[in-house]
Amino acid sequence: MATITENTLTMTEGSDVYTMRPMLLSDKTFFTETMADFPYEASGVDTSRSFDKYMIMWVSCFQDSDYPIQKGTEKVSTSIILKNNVPFCMTKHTYDYNCHEGNTVLFERDPVVAFHPSQRGKGLYRKYLDITHYWIYIFVGVEYSTYETYDKVVQIKKIQKEKNWQYLNTKSAGLQGTKHVFKNTKDQYSQPSGYTFKVTKATYDLTNERYATPAVQATYLAWDSGLS
Repeated sequence: MATITENTLTMTEGSDVYTMRPMLLSDKTFFTETMADFPYEASGVDTSRSFDKYMIMWVSCFQDSDYPIQKGTEKVSTSIILKNNVPFCMTKHTYDYNCHEGNTVLFERDPVVAFHPSQRGKGLYRKYLDITHYWIYIFVGVEYSTYETYDKVVQIKKIQKEKNWQYLNTKSAGLQGTKHVFKNTKDQYSQPSGYTFKVTKATYDLTNERYATPAVQATYLAWDSGLS
């Protein structure tokens, strides 16, 4: 039977523990609440189907597979980030290692992040950056990351300017107007002081209930499963 390897990152700051772990079936309510007002570029997005899609993407990418990312591949990971066991955001990472013409190094392409309504305005975006940048630059080992920001999201643009991320271009964003593309690199990364980081690993069968969305189950259940 196929197995899934889960890698979980903890970032400790004093008495606060931040955790970044794979998204599971039990996160569906959190995901749908978080994405209910997500600024999609097209209309008619079903958040329940999006959850199923995000689950099958990361589970299929890490079926009988683990880090490091191998050259010539593209992988997606979908994670939930928590502070002291309270989830505050969902994030999706796409790792591209020479999958498209002109790219010769491992990089992260346009991560998606969304904060739960109850967790917004608490200064957690910078904690999101601290834990995810350790993840992508130290654990995954990407050389750089590209990041898209809608023009109307002024607070995030201010942070990108503060951190001196490289502006690449501006393009259409459908219903959201326009978005700007930025780039930050491994050379720009320095591990923040005051944190302790740790990665732990666990392996589960693909058929474990923690992954049992319809799309995942469709990869191993026979067409006549459950029929008498």
